[in-house]
Amino acid sequence: MPVLPIPSLAGLTTERLIFRHATLDDRSWWMEYHNSAEAIRFMPFTLRSEKDCTQFIQWTLDRIPHDGSCLNAVSERTTGTPVGMIGLLTQEVSGVVELEVAYHLLPSAWGKGFASEAAQACKAFAQKHALASSVVSLIDPGNEKSVAVAERNGMLFDKMGVHRGDEVMIYRATL
Repeated sequence: MPVLPIPSLAGLTTERLIFRHATLDDRSWWMEYHNSAEAIRFMPFTLRSEKDCTQFIQWTLDRIPHDGSCLNAVSERTTGTPVGMIGLLTQEVSGVVELEVAYHLLPSAWGKGFASEAAQACKAFAQKHALASSVVSLIDPGNEKSVAVAERNGMLFDKMGVHRGDEVMIYRATL
């Protein structure tokens, strides 16, 4: 069970990235994610749905007062160019509450190492603040790109689990 509330990652920086809380104004750039069939193929979204884009951001904002966890808008430090929504989330998996390192990148940011860099920063943050004994990443069984990010984050396949009624691979790193 994670230690709650999860402290804010807003202001967290890495060599190339900066984290901040998302706002509904982020819809303008976050639609790139929702406009990509490849990006959303493992998500329960409708392609090009502005409603789904808004609901995604609102969902993460609603989590903050509940337990502090959320996805953050992550941008390049030097240019301010958004790269994705990344953060620490409390998730119920097979009846157990886990702390997830979650990452969703814009297609324009793929292949640049941003997901791995941000995921590693999330794991280090969780460890520094002693938020849990381990962190997980919940991955759809066909999502090889997310598996690669989890493995670069020092995570190993732990087991299969159920999250929101769907079967997921649970990758875990002990902190």
